[in-house]
Amino acid sequence: MRLIERNGGILLRQRGSHRQYEARVTLADDGTEVTARTTVAQHAGDVRPGTLRAIERDLEPVFGKGWLKGR
Repeated sequence: MRLIERNGGILLRQRGSHRQYEARVTLADDGTEVTARTTVAQHAGDVRPGTLRAIERDLEPVFGKGWLKGR
């Protein structure tokens, strides 16, 4: 969640233990706005690898490939 917010994602809503985030970017070359959304579960313990990859994949159009790993 902190990484999403540090990269410019905003919390849209929270329903129970799930938070929905949105991130936007405007492309410099043609001015098109790209929007991406993802849902992050707020459960105790570690996030499962498949879930973490899904979150990363959901936000790649805005943050870029490998944004979660710091690339």
